[in-house]
Amino acid sequence: MQELAEGLWWWTAPHPDWSPSDGGPDGWEREVSSYAFDCGETFVLVDPQSPPSILDELAAGRDVAVALTCEWHRRSTDEIVERLGASADGLPPCVEVKAGVDDDRVLWLPQHRALVFGDTVLGEPDELRLPDAWLSEGESHESRAAALRPLLELPVEHALPTHGKPGTRAALERALA
Repeated sequence: MQELAEGLWWWTAPHPDWSPSDGGPDGWEREVSSYAFDCGETFVLVDPQSPPSILDELAAGRDVAVALTCEWHRRSTDEIVERLGASADGLPPCVEVKAGVDDDRVLWLPQHRALVFGDTVLGEPDELRLPDAWLSEGESHESRAAALRPLLELPVEHALPTHGKPGTRAALERALA
């Protein structure tokens, strides 16, 4: 687990349902990313997969909430609800939905100047990118990029994909160019 900024953590874990057919240039890697962050009295986990035990210490004495970018990223949510008594219904007030494609939401964490992407933007294999293989029918790479460019009006410092490595604002700008 790595602290990206004060009160903002990232870790990766293998997705238990992944198979080699899910990989490749149009697919996704077995290791998926999850995030946790301080939000005052609430400790929030985003799309958690196999959260490390140190999170129990970080969350101790606070309300715990799970925020999902999309319903199919429930991953270890049920474990977190049981283990930490987390709430998984709705988003905590410190998380805002800023954009979305179909049922895949882009979450804004204003306190950390961070955007979290489910399947809309990937951080694999090397840089942030729009996954062309996952475009909706009739959608083009350019139309998706154009729909997401208004996110750059936010004071973004961290672009946090749940597939791949976190990126910077500059990396997000390149992905949406």
